[in-house]
Amino acid sequence: MNELSIAELVKRTGIPSSTIRYYEHEGLIRSIGRKGLQRIFQVQVVDQLLLIGLGKQAGFTLKQLHKMLQNKSQPIDKNKLEQRASEIDAQIQQLDALRQSLRHVAQCQYENPLECSQFQKLLRNASFAQAENKKAIKNDGNLN
Repeated sequence: MNELSIAELVKRTGIPSSTIRYYEHEGLIRSIGRKGLQRIFQVQVVDQLLLIGLGKQAGFTLKQLHKMLQNKSQPIDKNKLEQRASEIDAQIQQLDALRQSLRHVAQCQYENPLECSQFQKLLRNASFAQAENKKAIKNDGNLN
């Protein structure tokens, strides 16, 4: 089957029909016609919708995704993708430091974690990592 109704797209992707209609309105995907009142899409739209979801999770705007999907004459800006991957790496490091701090406080013998030398060390490391990540992102530029 090379054609899917909007209801079938919803089942395959888990994306609400209202979102699919919005993406179509914004030009991110295209229907190929109608059967009765239902829009019909090529099966490849499933992959496009999954790519849009991945792009949104990565922090790209719908406008940026539209450019990536529709501009076939110009390749995807791989530098932007690499930069976003680096930003995600920085976020992972920050979240890891936060997780370690929270776990430490939850298990710490001190009532006030600021009295704990191990917690103070975690704070300093987290602060240093955050400053380094901001500096690296600033030096690389940003996605806007």
